[in-house]
Amino acid sequence: MIESDRLRLRVLLDHFGLVEDEREPLRVAHPLPEVLLLVVCGTIRACDDFDEIVE
Repeated sequence: MIESDRLRLRVLLDHFGLVEDEREPLRVAHPLPEVLLLVVCGTIRACDDFDEIVE
């Protein structure tokens, strides 16, 4: 991955970090900004559901 791509991902993660995470802290397996980033990437790739995003 080139540096400009890393910077773009960092900017997205920073923006998603502004979203309030209302989940119960003890039940959180993954940080919300990372989950949101994966969902956006999956949407861009035309994934239909979370199973496709995981693949």
